Amino acid sequence: MDPLALLRKEAITLRRNLGLFVILLVVVPAALAAGTSVYQQTIPQDIPVAVTPADDATAETDVQLVRGTVSFFSEPVAYDDRESAVDAMQREEVYLVFVVPPDLGDENAEVTVTVVTDRANAPLSDPASLAFEQLEAGLDTVAPADVTLQQESVGTERTLSEFMLPSALFALVVLYALVYLPYQVREERRVMDRLRTETRLELVVASKLLFYGVLVVVPAATASAAARYYGYGFDALAVETLAVLGLSFLYMAAAGLAVLFFMRLRQAAVFVNLGLAVGVLTLSGLVYPVGFYSAVRKTISRSLPTHYSLVTLRGTMLRGGSLSFYSEYLLWMAASSGAAVLLLGVAVRYYERGGVHE
Repeated sequence: MDPLALLRKEAITLRRNLGLFVILLVVVPAALAAGTSVYQQTIPQDIPVAVTPADDATAETDVQLVRGTVSFFSEPVAYDDRESAVDAMQREEVYLVFVVPPDLGDENAEVTVTVVTDRANAPLSDPASLAFEQLEAGLDTVAPADVTLQQESVGTERTLSEFMLPSALFALVVLYALVYLPYQVREERRVMDRLRTETRLELVVASKLLFYGVLVVVPAATASAAARYYGYGFDALAVETLAVLGLSFLYMAAAGLAVLFFMRLRQAAVFVNLGLAVGVLTLSGLVYPVGFYSAVRKTISRSLPTHYSLVTLRGTMLRGGSLSFYSEYLLWMAASSGAAVLLLGVAVRYYERGGVHE
């Protein structure tokens, strides 16, 4: 066969699988390129931080002085008291807490602004340390009083390696739910078509969600074994952690299977789900705080249920947090699970009406 005939053969193959090639060579690269647009700076400028008065004697002008000074690297958020601000920090709503004393406007006063950090948030420790000197100089310039900064830390000290373990576990669950399970179901597409005559397809899909969902305990146990081996002092087998992993798997797997059935088990669906997985891993805040790269990325991250899954997972593993402490995030995950399961039900009905398409 001459080279031109071989090229014609490949062109025919391309035409037969045009949808797959468009997704793989056009849609996925376009999505990846769009994803890079959310990285707008390398120096933090939009990290949410809390600014709260130390007591009732702190005037609004004192708070405004600090808010204005910290805005060069952050987006300050007002809180009424230190306790609520620290709680927000441990839920990763903010990443630093500035406790503002009174008399910043008194040129004869010597005051101390307290900066509270979370020891568990290892990636932020170095940027925070670098910012302290600039903050102290800035406050001393704009405030009439003689201002010093004092750092306080809350929570258990965690290294970067410890901090990354929940992120790695979550990344595995993302790939497991959005890529592996839909791929596995597609491999059984002929069996699926036969089962439609023997039982309800919804029951088959539900059994797969249950079976593969229970298996999430296996990577959790592996992560726990690694944590014990390295002496991290926490594991991933607590009921709270398993509940977060289970809910996260449910809504992601249901969404991935919905894509698969809406696309009638075509191979292209696997690549669509792979693109979704890449987007989730890129935008959910696996390592750096939301707002570290841009305000756009922060907005996107906080619109995704996966971000709240990841924050809650870190909270239960690194901070020993209770589910009640993250109740709002759990409600968000539960609502996402309900919506994804409903969407999956619609997708299965759509598939049943049309049959298998190669």
